[in-house]
Amino acid sequence: MENKSALTFIITVLFAFTGCLDNLNSSNPNDFWGDDCSNESSDCPESPAPFVLVDQNNTAVNLSQFEGKIVVMTFVYTNCPDICPAVTYQMKKLAEELGDSYDESVVFLSVTVDPKRDTPENLATFASNYNAYWQFLTINSTFPENHMEAMWSDYKVQVIKEPDACSGYGHYMDGYNGCHCNPGYMQDSNNTEFGLDFCIPDPEYEFTSLVFEDGSVESQIITALDLWTLSNGILSHEDAMLGIDAIISQTFGSNWNLNDIEGNMHKSKDYYKQNLTLIEFFHTDCSHCQNQIPVLKEFHSNYSSEVNLLSIGGYSMGSNEDNLTEFQDFALEHNTTWPYLYDDEYSLIQAFGHNAYPSWTLLAGDMEEGNAQIVAQASGSQTYEQLVEMVTNYTEPMNISIPMIQILDNLTHWQKGHISNETMIEYISTFLNYNSLDEVDDTEVYGVSHSSRLYIIDQEGNFRVLWRGYEWTYISIYHDIALLL
Repeated sequence: MENKSALTFIITVLFAFTGCLDNLNSSNPNDFWGDDCSNESSDCPESPAPFVLVDQNNTAVNLSQFEGKIVVMTFVYTNCPDICPAVTYQMKKLAEELGDSYDESVVFLSVTVDPKRDTPENLATFASNYNAYWQFLTINSTFPENHMEAMWSDYKVQVIKEPDACSGYGHYMDGYNGCHCNPGYMQDSNNTEFGLDFCIPDPEYEFTSLVFEDGSVESQIITALDLWTLSNGILSHEDAMLGIDAIISQTFGSNWNLNDIEGNMHKSKDYYKQNLTLIEFFHTDCSHCQNQIPVLKEFHSNYSSEVNLLSIGGYSMGSNEDNLTEFQDFALEHNTTWPYLYDDEYSLIQAFGHNAYPSWTLLAGDMEEGNAQIVAQASGSQTYEQLVEMVTNYTEPMNISIPMIQILDNLTHWQKGHISNETMIEYISTFLNYNSLDEVDDTEVYGVSHSSRLYIIDQEGNFRVLWRGYEWTYISIYHDIALLL
């Protein structure tokens, strides 16, 4: 069910918003990114079948009670060592992106594929551990186990329980040779005939207590290292470092050196040392970006002494990619007075996690070191009042721990290729006092393989979008939900 590219996304954390284009490729912004269930070729069931299950609080749940709301439904199990926690993390990021009041219009349901072990009590613990506040569904003594099997069948989810798989401490997965062992276990490489079919205790498996606050950048990096360890070699050192770099870029502004339209070099450190920096990512053919100019002129006139305003472009809009001449003509036509920087490597907009025009990132700089933290982000056209609100009521920068300072200092060298992926992971592990994973309860006696599906059900109770496998992030689901809201 899982493969390398799927696992790679687990530790890659991105931001996404709707805007002028909605994305940076040539797809129609009015199309779902997942499979449209209205297409005849779709593998969606004809209509959502009714069911009655219980959530982690032993409260009965049925689909009809969510009429008028969008329902996002996934299938997971709590003993899953890798993908399911990652899916839950992506759903949590989606909830954060939708906002505090998302549950007024959007409902999340995570349905277990392992009801024997996933009791309401165990699901409550799992949800609490991941700060997941939506409903996790299973059965209890009121419902027989085949009640859930019927639900899986109705939603075209195949579940295979494998009591003997991997000697009871792992499961098989597509694209991976042999067993995918649970935490604390390894393939028995000494048994040349059957070694890939057995998981044995890993003698080098160590446990450690983590001291960083849940949700902190440090704890997210530790989770990324855990997932990398759990992949048993599927994720390379490069995969792990790209994911860690993406996590850090959520909080700390990427460093850059870019030329303006006249060929003059601009360095991020110089701007970050001047405190607030507001970056607009734009495209010359984006009508919203063109209409934004009068607002930006007014904002720059009133706030230039407090905020560094930068417009950065050079990106594509479908098949239309801005070249330097178009870029120069745009700034000249609109008679702008703030710097227009050309990102000819097409990297910075992705580093900040945007995929729409215009998109905005506000950074609060470190006056001494020239580092900066992201304190606000937005997408789409902004009024003058919204820009003022952004630069006056932003999230206060957090205090940076000493380990994080050490990581940031070395990350710049890694980004320039001066430090290898392997060495950088060693450095990070040392700075965070990271050894291995938290101890896992040794009660996992069978593996579970299941087809991965994420459904989006609209306000009228119809299947609208299907996502198969793990080739999605919360960005993708956010896009499809936005089209239904």
